[in-house]
Amino acid sequence: MDNTNRDKSTIVNNVTKSLRQAILNGTLKKGERLIQEEWAERLDVSRMPIREALTQLQMEGLVEMVPHKGAIVTPITRDDIEEIYHTRSLLEGLAVEKSLPYLTKEDKKQLEKILIEMEGIQLSDVTNEHYIQLNAAFHETLRKGCPWPRVQKMVETLGISPIAPNLLIDYYAETQREHRMIYEAALRGDPAELRASVEYHILRTKNNLITCMELLKKP
Repeated sequence: MDNTNRDKSTIVNNVTKSLRQAILNGTLKKGERLIQEEWAERLDVSRMPIREALTQLQMEGLVEMVPHKGAIVTPITRDDIEEIYHTRSLLEGLAVEKSLPYLTKEDKKQLEKILIEMEGIQLSDVTNEHYIQLNAAFHETLRKGCPWPRVQKMVETLGISPIAPNLLIDYYAETQREHRMIYEAALRGDPAELRASVEYHILRTKNNLITCMELLKKP
């Protein structure tokens, strides 16, 4: 990446962080229009990085692009996080418990490969998207053997909040220790242990997300 592209990427990342914080700390309220011209002036940037930031925030579920209105703020609340992650811990815990007896040696080798790659990443704005993809692949591989399609579908519908890695960078080492704990439980072949380690990991992520969101609200 040359210096020009690197500088552009830094500007977009900074704008995205500023807008994300404004949404999560309540500066921008639910249903409010995020007016590009106003924020370009406020952040002293052109409209281009604002547009690129809005694309990222739309992926994170923090804004919705509405025809003839533009970007409408759709913040994620504490209750949203509680509901999504608590439900997911129960369903994904069940999915991996049912999946484990059907995982092959190749599946477990794939888990190890993904885990090692995640452990080798220095989490940053540049690597964040790749990490999200690896994390999703790790969880998908764990539950791929689950013979209950409805449970699989419900877990996929809930997903993982894309804002999580951005907000939880300080918890990265802890998260990787939990991923290794999950992998080791899968290697030992104990479905109950695997279920417990996955449930713990998801609930711990929920609690850390809520902590980060509460800190953003403080002046």
